[in-house]
Amino acid sequence: MELWVRAGDEKVKLQGSLKAIYQALLEKFKESPQILAFKGSKKERRRFKRELRAAKKDLLKAAENYLNWVKSCKRLFN
Repeated sequence: MELWVRAGDEKVKLQGSLKAIYQALLEKFKESPQILAFKGSKKERRRFKRELRAAKKDLLKAAENYLNWVKSCKRLFN
């Protein structure tokens, strides 16, 4: 997946899995950046949009929610 975001005057391109992108967002940004564009598989796009809707368009909150979900799934299947 690719995600282009803007924070202030800086435009940043993030690539990788959805999990890697969300981890990078939490590390790099203190305030929620603006989404410019995203590209990925149908499954990734659907999950990305679902997380954004649940977090009321707050990208950092969506990242936290998704990463917590991934951790809970790992606990269930290990």
